[in-house]
Amino acid sequence: MTTNTTDLRRRDFAKAAILGAVAGAALPAAARAATPVPNENLIFTHADPGHWAGKEDTHTPTTAVAGGMLTVTTPHPMSEEHYIVSHTVVLDGGKYLGRAVFTPKGQPVSTHALPAGYKGKVTVTSTCNLHDFWTATITV
Repeated sequence: MTTNTTDLRRRDFAKAAILGAVAGAALPAAARAATPVPNENLIFTHADPGHWAGKEDTHTPTTAVAGGMLTVTTPHPMSEEHYIVSHTVVLDGGKYLGRAVFTPKGQPVSTHALPAGYKGKVTVTSTCNLHDFWTATITV
């Protein structure tokens, strides 16, 4: 009888050890899978509007470059209840170029002088008082 009880304890121990090993391997993988994308639901783009899907056409900033000047436009209607608050322009490497702030009575269009001969990436942002922070990047 002692032998059978010992065998059962060994089996229980073996099961617990195997389950523990499986759980120890699976939990870190599950934690990695559950790790959020760093900018998810924080920064939105035309290609990735997140929970604001359907808002990208009127919230994503657009750009035009002519004669060393960058024009940023957000094709968004402006009202006291819902408007574009600002544009920001950042050059490649994180160099801040400028910011424009808007009132509900203005139009969300800003113009920024690029450094002479500038070639590289330009990231522009548009902030909406209701629909958060939108960004677009171009290369000049």
